[in-house]
Amino acid sequence: MDNTTGMDNVSRKVLDDAKEQADNIISEAKEKASRVLLEAENKKAEKIDEGRALSASRYREVFERELSRVRAELNQELLLKKLQIVESVIEEAKRKLSGLDSGQYVKFLKKAFKTHGIKKGTYIIGKHESLLNDNLITSMAELEKSSSTPDFDRGIKVIDGNAEFLFSPESYLDMDIEDLKMEIASFLFGREK
Repeated sequence: MDNTTGMDNVSRKVLDDAKEQADNIISEAKEKASRVLLEAENKKAEKIDEGRALSASRYREVFERELSRVRAELNQELLLKKLQIVESVIEEAKRKLSGLDSGQYVKFLKKAFKTHGIKKGTYIIGKHESLLNDNLITSMAELEKSSSTPDFDRGIKVIDGNAEFLFSPESYLDMDIEDLKMEIASFLFGREK
């Protein structure tokens, strides 16, 4: 064998070995690149899923907060409307009570006198009271007319010792106004859940 042929064989062997080594390195690099890309794709998918879950959670939080705010506003509006209705019912009751005829007024006063145990004392008739007169009042109880000037418009003020009572359908209604409002609301709106 000739030296040049031997050298050619050695050169070719070195070149073949280098090519094989280069192919192995390239193959390993491609495998590594594929693994890195696959890992990156998996991490990307995980991040997207985490983002979606976080987004959905934040959406639910914001939605629930906004829903609670709207419910509170609606409840407030509903309460105001209910209060307006109750107030209008009370005003209508006062209007009707102020229109009592003298017979109904006398019944009202007799019941009020009995409830408060009024049998004697002094009385003052309101500045604008048109249904009551001295004869009517003295027929219900042993009351004497006071010389004081009235400081109220309607009804009768009775002074019995240190106790002072103002009787008019409107003032009688006003005495228990809060209880009356609760009863009206309960009647109109029932027990709500």
